[in-house]
Amino acid sequence: MKLLKVIAERLQAFIDQRDDVALILSSPAGDSLPVLKILEGLEEESTSDRFWIVTDDFVDPSAYASAVVRAVATKHEVVRLAMKKRGMRPWPDIPPQVLSDATPPAQRLRELAAFSRELLPVPNGGNNVWVYYPLEVAAPSAFAALMGELLDHEFPFPWCHHLRFIVRAEPDDPAFRWVFEERPRVQWYRPDLGAEAINRALEEEAADESAPLDQRVGMLPILAGNDFAWGRYPAALEKYALLLRYHASTNNYAMAAFALNGMGEVFDRMGDLERANESYEAALIPASYGDHPAIPIWLNVVVNLGNLCVRQERWEDGEAYFDIAQQLATVARDGTTRISALERRGFCQQQQRKLAEAAQSWNDGAVIAAQLEDVDSCRTLLGRLEQHYTQTGQHAAAFELREQLAALNTPNQPIA
Repeated sequence: MKLLKVIAERLQAFIDQRDDVALILSSPAGDSLPVLKILEGLEEESTSDRFWIVTDDFVDPSAYASAVVRAVATKHEVVRLAMKKRGMRPWPDIPPQVLSDATPPAQRLRELAAFSRELLPVPNGGNNVWVYYPLEVAAPSAFAALMGELLDHEFPFPWCHHLRFIVRAEPDDPAFRWVFEERPRVQWYRPDLGAEAINRALEEEAADESAPLDQRVGMLPILAGNDFAWGRYPAALEKYALLLRYHASTNNYAMAAFALNGMGEVFDRMGDLERANESYEAALIPASYGDHPAIPIWLNVVVNLGNLCVRQERWEDGEAYFDIAQQLATVARDGTTRISALERRGFCQQQQRKLAEAAQSWNDGAVIAAQLEDVDSCRTLLGRLEQHYTQTGQHAAAFELREQLAALNTPNQPIA
Protein backbone atom coordinates (compact mmCIF):
# COMPACT_ATOMS: atom_id res chain seq x y z
CA MET A 1 0.00 0.00 0.00
CA LYS A 2 2.83 2.39 0.80
CA LEU A 3 4.46 1.74 -2.55
CA LEU A 4 1.21 2.42 -4.41
CA LYS A 5 0.65 5.50 -2.26
CA VAL A 6 4.05 6.89 -3.24
CA ILE A 7 3.21 6.43 -6.94
CA ALA A 8 -0.23 7.97 -6.46
CA GLU A 9 1.25 11.00 -4.69
CA ARG A 10 3.77 11.49 -7.48
CA LEU A 11 1.06 11.42 -10.16
CA GLN A 12 -1.19 13.71 -8.14
CA ALA A 13 1.67 16.16 -7.68
CA PHE A 14 2.04 16.39 -11.45
CA ILE A 15 -1.71 17.00 -11.87
CA ASP A 16 -1.73 19.72 -9.20
CA GLN A 17 1.34 21.67 -10.37
CA ARG A 18 0.95 24.52 -12.87
CA ASP A 19 4.27 24.61 -14.72
CA ASP A 20 4.34 21.45 -16.82
CA VAL A 21 1.77 20.12 -19.27
CA ALA A 22 2.90 16.53 -19.82
CA LEU A 23 4.33 13.61 -17.89
CA ILE A 24 5.96 10.75 -19.78
CA LEU A 25 5.22 7.65 -17.71
CA SER A 26 8.01 5.15 -18.39
CA SER A 27 6.12 2.01 -17.54
CA PRO A 28 6.09 -1.48 -19.09
CA ALA A 29 2.74 -2.83 -20.20
CA GLY A 30 3.05 -5.51 -17.51
CA ASP A 31 2.56 -2.81 -14.85
CA SER A 32 -0.68 -1.61 -16.43
CA LEU A 33 -3.07 -3.10 -13.85
CA PRO A 34 -1.66 -1.37 -10.73
CA VAL A 35 -0.90 1.88 -12.56
CA LEU A 36 -4.38 2.14 -14.07
CA LYS A 37 -5.93 1.28 -10.70
CA ILE A 38 -3.96 4.13 -9.15
CA LEU A 39 -5.16 6.54 -11.82
CA GLU A 40 -8.75 5.38 -11.39
CA GLY A 41 -8.37 5.94 -7.65
CA LEU A 42 -7.16 9.49 -8.22
CA GLU A 43 -10.17 10.07 -10.47
CA GLU A 44 -12.58 8.80 -7.80
CA GLU A 45 -11.04 11.01 -5.14
CA SER A 46 -11.10 14.20 -7.22
CA THR A 47 -14.07 16.54 -7.14
CA SER A 48 -12.66 19.17 -9.53
CA ASP A 49 -10.56 17.23 -12.09
CA ARG A 50 -11.96 15.08 -14.88
CA PHE A 51 -10.00 12.08 -16.16
CA TRP A 52 -10.04 10.66 -19.67
CA ILE A 53 -8.18 7.34 -19.55
CA VAL A 54 -7.63 5.68 -22.93
CA THR A 55 -6.07 2.19 -23.10
CA ASP A 56 -6.61 1.38 -26.78
CA ASP A 57 -3.64 -0.13 -28.60
CA PHE A 58 -1.68 2.07 -30.99
CA VAL A 59 -1.40 0.82 -34.56
CA ASP A 60 -1.14 4.09 -36.52
CA PRO A 61 -2.03 7.75 -35.82
CA SER A 62 -5.35 7.80 -37.70
CA ALA A 63 -6.69 4.61 -36.14
CA TYR A 64 -5.56 5.72 -32.69
CA ALA A 65 -7.20 9.16 -32.96
CA SER A 66 -10.42 7.49 -34.11
CA ALA A 67 -10.31 5.06 -31.18
CA VAL A 68 -9.80 7.90 -28.69
CA VAL A 69 -12.64 9.92 -30.18
CA ARG A 70 -14.97 6.90 -30.15
CA ALA A 71 -14.21 6.14 -26.51
CA VAL A 72 -14.81 9.74 -25.45
CA ALA A 73 -17.91 10.10 -27.62
CA THR A 74 -19.45 7.01 -26.02
CA LYS A 75 -18.85 8.32 -22.51
CA HIS A 76 -19.99 11.79 -23.58
CA GLU A 77 -23.31 10.47 -24.91
CA VAL A 78 -24.01 8.37 -21.81
CA VAL A 79 -23.50 11.41 -19.57
CA ARG A 80 -25.66 13.61 -21.83
CA LEU A 81 -28.55 11.13 -21.65
CA ALA A 82 -28.24 10.88 -17.87
CA MET A 83 -28.20 14.68 -17.53
CA LYS A 84 -31.31 15.02 -19.72
CA LYS A 85 -33.14 12.42 -17.62
CA ARG A 86 -32.41 14.42 -14.49
CA GLY A 87 -33.54 17.66 -16.06
CA MET A 88 -30.00 19.06 -16.12
CA ARG A 89 -28.47 21.10 -18.87
CA PRO A 90 -26.61 18.51 -20.97
CA TRP A 91 -23.02 18.74 -22.07
CA PRO A 92 -22.48 20.55 -25.39
CA ASP A 93 -22.06 18.55 -28.58
CA ILE A 94 -18.59 17.39 -29.61
CA PRO A 95 -17.36 19.66 -32.45
CA PRO A 96 -17.87 18.15 -35.95
CA GLN A 97 -14.19 18.50 -36.88
CA VAL A 98 -13.30 16.25 -33.93
CA LEU A 99 -15.72 13.57 -35.09
CA SER A 100 -14.55 13.74 -38.70
CA ASP A 101 -11.98 11.16 -39.86
CA ALA A 102 -10.82 13.73 -42.39
CA THR A 103 -9.30 15.91 -39.65
CA PRO A 104 -5.57 15.18 -39.14
CA PRO A 105 -5.02 12.87 -36.11
CA ALA A 106 -3.05 15.28 -33.91
CA GLN A 107 -5.51 18.09 -34.62
CA ARG A 108 -8.45 15.83 -33.69
CA LEU A 109 -6.86 14.93 -30.37
CA ARG A 110 -5.90 18.53 -29.67
CA GLU A 111 -9.36 19.92 -30.40
CA LEU A 112 -10.96 17.12 -28.39
CA ALA A 113 -8.76 17.95 -25.39
CA ALA A 114 -9.53 21.67 -25.75
CA PHE A 115 -13.26 20.89 -25.98
CA SER A 116 -13.06 18.80 -22.80
CA ARG A 117 -12.40 22.00 -20.80
CA GLU A 118 -16.09 22.84 -21.32
CA LEU A 119 -17.01 19.67 -19.44
CA LEU A 120 -15.23 20.42 -16.17
CA PRO A 121 -17.51 20.23 -13.10
CA VAL A 122 -16.48 23.79 -12.20
CA PRO A 123 -15.47 25.99 -15.17
CA ASN A 124 -11.72 26.66 -14.94
CA GLY A 125 -11.85 25.16 -11.45
CA GLY A 126 -9.85 22.02 -12.18
CA ASN A 127 -7.95 20.12 -14.83
CA ASN A 128 -8.81 17.67 -17.55
CA VAL A 129 -6.34 14.84 -17.19
CA TRP A 130 -5.74 12.98 -20.42
CA VAL A 131 -4.12 9.58 -19.94
CA TYR A 132 -2.87 7.97 -23.14
CA TYR A 133 -1.98 4.49 -21.94
CA PRO A 134 -1.89 2.10 -24.92
CA LEU A 135 -1.32 -1.44 -23.72
CA GLU A 136 0.45 -2.28 -26.98
CA VAL A 137 2.26 0.02 -29.39
CA ALA A 138 2.90 -1.39 -32.85
CA ALA A 139 4.91 1.63 -34.03
CA PRO A 140 6.71 3.43 -31.16
CA SER A 141 8.20 6.14 -33.40
CA ALA A 142 4.79 7.01 -34.88
CA PHE A 143 3.20 7.11 -31.42
CA ALA A 144 5.95 9.36 -30.06
CA ALA A 145 5.64 11.66 -33.10
CA LEU A 146 1.84 11.89 -32.68
CA MET A 147 2.18 12.76 -29.00
CA GLY A 148 4.88 15.29 -29.82
CA GLU A 149 2.65 17.01 -32.38
CA LEU A 150 -0.32 16.93 -30.01
CA LEU A 151 1.63 18.54 -27.16
CA ASP A 152 3.25 21.25 -29.27
CA HIS A 153 2.43 24.69 -27.81
CA GLU A 154 3.70 28.24 -27.61
CA PHE A 155 4.68 29.75 -24.27
CA PRO A 156 3.58 31.86 -22.39
CA PHE A 157 0.08 31.52 -23.91
CA PRO A 158 -0.35 27.80 -24.56
CA TRP A 159 -3.53 26.27 -25.96
CA CYS A 160 -3.43 23.57 -23.26
CA HIS A 161 -4.28 25.52 -20.08
CA HIS A 162 -6.23 23.43 -17.54
CA LEU A 163 -5.07 20.29 -19.32
CA ARG A 164 -2.64 17.63 -18.12
CA PHE A 165 -1.34 14.80 -20.28
CA ILE A 166 0.04 11.52 -18.97
CA VAL A 167 1.52 9.38 -21.74
CA ARG A 168 2.79 5.84 -21.31
CA ALA A 169 6.05 4.89 -22.98
CA GLU A 170 8.12 1.76 -22.69
CA PRO A 171 11.09 2.34 -20.36
CA ASP A 172 14.08 3.75 -22.24
CA ASP A 173 12.05 4.09 -25.45
CA PRO A 174 14.49 5.93 -27.79
CA ALA A 175 11.64 7.42 -29.83
CA PHE A 176 10.17 9.26 -26.83
CA ARG A 177 13.60 10.37 -25.69
CA TRP A 178 14.31 11.81 -29.11
CA VAL A 179 10.96 13.66 -29.29
CA PHE A 180 10.64 14.90 -25.69
CA GLU A 181 14.01 14.91 -23.94
CA GLU A 182 14.88 18.54 -24.76
CA ARG A 183 11.30 19.78 -24.74
CA PRO A 184 10.30 22.17 -21.93
CA ARG A 185 7.34 21.66 -19.59
CA VAL A 186 7.62 17.85 -19.75
CA GLN A 187 8.23 15.64 -16.73
CA TRP A 188 9.53 12.07 -16.73
CA TYR A 189 8.58 9.44 -14.18
CA ARG A 190 9.47 5.76 -13.96
CA PRO A 191 7.55 4.06 -11.12
CA ASP A 192 9.29 1.01 -9.70
CA LEU A 193 6.84 -1.87 -9.47
CA GLY A 194 9.42 -4.62 -9.81
CA ALA A 195 9.46 -7.66 -7.53
CA GLU A 196 12.29 -6.31 -5.36
CA ALA A 197 10.57 -2.95 -4.85
CA ILE A 198 7.27 -4.63 -3.93
CA ASN A 199 8.98 -7.02 -1.52
CA ARG A 200 10.94 -4.18 0.07
CA ALA A 201 7.75 -2.17 0.57
CA LEU A 202 5.95 -5.16 2.08
CA GLU A 203 8.86 -5.78 4.45
CA GLU A 204 8.68 -2.17 5.61
CA GLU A 205 4.92 -2.37 6.17
CA ALA A 206 5.21 -5.64 8.09
CA ALA A 207 7.88 -4.09 10.33
CA ASP A 208 5.90 -0.89 10.94
CA GLU A 209 4.89 -1.16 14.60
CA SER A 210 2.51 1.77 14.25
CA ALA A 211 0.33 -0.20 11.81
CA PRO A 212 -2.49 -2.45 13.09
CA LEU A 213 -1.26 -5.96 13.90
CA ASP A 214 -3.72 -7.72 11.59
CA GLN A 215 -2.55 -5.52 8.71
CA ARG A 216 1.08 -6.38 9.39
CA VAL A 217 0.29 -10.09 9.65
CA GLY A 218 -1.56 -9.84 6.35
CA MET A 219 1.77 -9.15 4.63
CA LEU A 220 3.37 -12.37 5.89
CA PRO A 221 1.89 -14.84 3.34
CA ILE A 222 3.24 -12.79 0.44
CA LEU A 223 6.61 -12.24 2.09
CA ALA A 224 6.96 -15.90 3.04
CA GLY A 225 6.04 -16.90 -0.50
CA ASN A 226 8.65 -14.52 -1.92
CA ASP A 227 11.32 -15.89 0.44
CA PHE A 228 10.39 -19.42 -0.63
CA ALA A 229 10.53 -18.53 -4.33
CA TRP A 230 13.95 -16.90 -3.95
CA GLY A 231 15.42 -19.72 -1.88
CA ARG A 232 15.55 -17.86 1.43
CA TYR A 233 14.26 -20.88 3.32
CA PRO A 234 15.09 -19.93 6.96
CA ALA A 235 13.38 -16.54 6.44
CA ALA A 236 10.34 -18.25 4.91
CA LEU A 237 10.09 -20.68 7.83
CA GLU A 238 10.31 -17.80 10.30
CA LYS A 239 7.43 -15.97 8.62
CA TYR A 240 5.25 -19.08 8.34
CA ALA A 241 5.90 -19.76 12.06
CA LEU A 242 4.80 -16.22 12.96
CA LEU A 243 1.72 -16.66 10.77
CA LEU A 244 0.88 -19.96 12.49
CA ARG A 245 1.33 -18.49 15.98
CA TYR A 246 -0.95 -15.55 15.23
CA HIS A 247 -3.75 -17.48 13.52
CA ALA A 248 -3.67 -20.41 15.96
CA SER A 249 -4.26 -17.93 18.79
CA THR A 250 -7.30 -16.51 16.97
CA ASN A 251 -8.71 -19.96 15.98
CA ASN A 252 -8.38 -19.16 12.29
CA TYR A 253 -8.12 -22.79 11.20
CA ALA A 254 -7.80 -22.12 7.49
CA MET A 255 -4.84 -19.77 7.87
CA ALA A 256 -3.20 -22.05 10.46
CA ALA A 257 -3.42 -24.84 7.88
CA PHE A 258 -2.03 -22.50 5.24
CA ALA A 259 0.98 -21.71 7.46
CA LEU A 260 1.67 -25.38 8.29
CA ASN A 261 1.38 -26.34 4.62
CA GLY A 262 3.81 -23.54 3.74
CA MET A 263 6.29 -24.84 6.30
CA GLY A 264 5.92 -28.30 4.80
CA GLU A 265 6.68 -26.97 1.32
CA VAL A 266 9.82 -25.24 2.62
CA PHE A 267 11.07 -28.42 4.36
CA ASP A 268 10.19 -30.37 1.21
CA ARG A 269 12.28 -28.02 -0.94
CA MET A 270 15.14 -28.26 1.57
CA GLY A 271 15.09 -32.07 1.26
CA ASP A 272 13.96 -32.64 4.87
CA LEU A 273 11.15 -35.03 3.93
CA GLU A 274 10.46 -36.20 7.47
CA ARG A 275 9.74 -32.70 8.75
CA ALA A 276 7.84 -31.91 5.57
CA ASN A 277 5.59 -34.91 6.21
CA GLU A 278 5.07 -33.84 9.83
CA SER A 279 4.05 -30.32 8.74
CA TYR A 280 1.67 -31.55 6.04
CA GLU A 281 0.02 -34.04 8.40
CA ALA A 282 -0.31 -31.34 11.06
CA ALA A 283 -1.95 -29.10 8.45
CA LEU A 284 -4.61 -31.75 7.73
CA ILE A 285 -6.31 -31.18 11.09
CA PRO A 286 -7.06 -27.44 10.79
CA ALA A 287 -7.54 -27.72 7.01
CA SER A 288 -10.43 -30.17 7.43
CA TYR A 289 -11.89 -28.59 10.57
CA GLY A 290 -15.56 -27.68 10.85
CA ASP A 291 -18.62 -28.00 8.67
CA HIS A 292 -17.29 -25.63 6.02
CA PRO A 293 -13.52 -26.17 5.70
CA ALA A 294 -11.39 -24.21 3.26
CA ILE A 295 -11.43 -26.74 0.40
CA PRO A 296 -8.61 -25.17 -1.69
CA ILE A 297 -6.20 -25.26 1.27
CA TRP A 298 -7.25 -28.80 2.25
CA LEU A 299 -6.82 -29.92 -1.36
CA ASN A 300 -3.34 -28.39 -1.56
CA VAL A 301 -2.27 -30.15 1.63
CA VAL A 302 -3.55 -33.53 0.43
CA VAL A 303 -1.86 -33.18 -2.98
CA ASN A 304 1.42 -32.29 -1.26
CA LEU A 305 1.12 -35.38 0.96
CA GLY A 306 0.38 -37.57 -2.05
CA ASN A 307 3.38 -36.26 -3.97
CA LEU A 308 5.60 -36.80 -0.93
CA CYS A 309 4.37 -40.39 -0.62
CA VAL A 310 5.29 -41.03 -4.25
CA ARG A 311 8.81 -39.74 -3.65
CA GLN A 312 9.10 -41.97 -0.58
CA GLU A 313 7.53 -44.93 -2.44
CA ARG A 314 4.70 -45.17 0.10
CA TRP A 315 2.28 -46.37 -2.53
CA GLU A 316 -0.68 -47.31 -0.33
CA ASP A 317 -0.66 -43.95 1.48
CA GLY A 318 -0.20 -42.15 -1.83
CA GLU A 319 -3.21 -43.92 -3.30
CA ALA A 320 -5.34 -42.87 -0.33
CA TYR A 321 -4.25 -39.22 -0.47
CA PHE A 322 -4.78 -38.91 -4.22
CA ASP A 323 -8.21 -40.50 -3.85
CA ILE A 324 -9.11 -37.82 -1.30
CA ALA A 325 -7.59 -35.20 -3.61
CA GLN A 326 -9.75 -36.19 -6.59
CA GLN A 327 -12.84 -36.03 -4.36
CA LEU A 328 -11.93 -32.59 -3.02
CA ALA A 329 -11.13 -31.38 -6.54
CA THR A 330 -14.62 -32.46 -7.57
CA VAL A 331 -16.13 -30.35 -4.79
CA ALA A 332 -13.86 -27.43 -5.76
CA ARG A 333 -14.78 -27.87 -9.45
CA ASP A 334 -11.07 -28.02 -10.23
CA GLY A 335 -10.98 -30.32 -13.24
CA THR A 336 -7.26 -29.98 -13.86
CA THR A 337 -6.31 -31.06 -10.33
CA ARG A 338 -8.84 -33.92 -10.42
CA ILE A 339 -7.31 -35.27 -13.63
CA SER A 340 -3.81 -35.07 -12.13
CA ALA A 341 -4.95 -36.78 -8.90
CA LEU A 342 -6.58 -39.64 -10.84
CA GLU A 343 -3.45 -40.11 -12.94
CA ARG A 344 -1.27 -40.28 -9.82
CA ARG A 345 -3.74 -42.48 -7.96
CA GLY A 346 -3.50 -44.91 -10.86
CA PHE A 347 0.30 -44.81 -10.70
CA CYS A 348 0.25 -45.66 -6.97
CA GLN A 349 -2.19 -48.51 -7.67
CA GLN A 350 0.03 -49.82 -10.45
CA GLN A 351 3.01 -49.95 -8.10
CA GLN A 352 0.92 -52.14 -5.79
CA ARG A 353 -0.01 -54.43 -8.72
CA LYS A 354 -3.63 -53.26 -8.53
CA LEU A 355 -3.70 -53.21 -12.30
CA ALA A 356 -7.47 -53.19 -12.86
CA GLU A 357 -7.89 -50.33 -10.37
CA ALA A 358 -5.05 -48.40 -12.02
CA ALA A 359 -6.63 -48.80 -15.45
CA GLN A 360 -9.96 -47.55 -14.07
CA SER A 361 -8.28 -44.47 -12.52
CA TRP A 362 -6.56 -43.61 -15.81
CA ASN A 363 -9.73 -44.22 -17.81
CA ASP A 364 -11.73 -41.92 -15.46
CA GLY A 365 -9.08 -39.24 -15.81
CA ALA A 366 -9.04 -39.58 -19.62
CA VAL A 367 -12.81 -39.14 -19.78
CA ILE A 368 -12.64 -35.91 -17.77
CA ALA A 369 -9.66 -34.66 -19.83
CA ALA A 370 -11.63 -35.30 -23.04
CA GLN A 371 -14.62 -33.41 -21.63
CA LEU A 372 -12.36 -30.46 -20.78
CA GLU A 373 -10.53 -30.76 -24.13
CA ASP A 374 -7.24 -31.06 -22.23
CA VAL A 375 -5.16 -32.66 -24.99
CA ASP A 376 -1.90 -33.00 -23.01
CA SER A 377 -3.55 -34.75 -20.06
CA CYS A 378 -5.57 -36.94 -22.40
CA ARG A 379 -2.39 -37.98 -24.20
CA THR A 380 -0.65 -38.81 -20.90
CA LEU A 381 -3.53 -40.90 -19.56
CA LEU A 382 -4.15 -42.75 -22.81
CA GLY A 383 -0.44 -43.44 -22.99
CA ARG A 384 -0.52 -45.04 -19.55
CA LEU A 385 -3.55 -47.12 -20.54
CA GLU A 386 -1.92 -48.21 -23.83
CA GLN A 387 1.20 -49.30 -21.95
CA HIS A 388 -0.94 -51.17 -19.40
CA TYR A 389 -2.91 -53.02 -22.08
CA THR A 390 0.26 -53.91 -23.95
CA GLN A 391 1.96 -55.29 -20.82
CA THR A 392 -1.14 -57.31 -19.86
CA GLY A 393 -1.55 -58.80 -23.33
CA GLN A 394 -4.76 -56.92 -24.23
CA HIS A 395 -3.55 -56.22 -27.74
CA ALA A 396 -6.86 -55.16 -29.31
CA ALA A 397 -7.44 -52.54 -26.62
CA ALA A 398 -3.81 -51.40 -26.93
CA PHE A 399 -4.15 -51.05 -30.71
CA GLU A 400 -7.33 -48.97 -30.33
CA LEU A 401 -5.55 -46.64 -27.89
CA ARG A 402 -2.58 -46.27 -30.24
CA GLU A 403 -5.01 -45.08 -32.91
CA GLN A 404 -6.51 -42.56 -30.47
CA LEU A 405 -3.03 -41.32 -29.56
CA ALA A 406 -2.15 -40.92 -33.24
CA ALA A 407 -5.32 -38.87 -33.72
CA LEU A 408 -4.38 -36.64 -30.78
CA ASN A 409 -1.03 -35.93 -32.44
CA THR A 410 -2.84 -34.77 -35.60
CA PRO A 411 -3.35 -30.96 -35.62
CA ASN A 412 -6.96 -29.77 -35.22
CA GLN A 413 -8.18 -33.31 -34.56
CA PRO A 414 -11.04 -33.30 -32.02
CA ILE A 415 -10.70 -35.40 -28.88
CA ALA A 416 -12.82 -38.55 -29.11
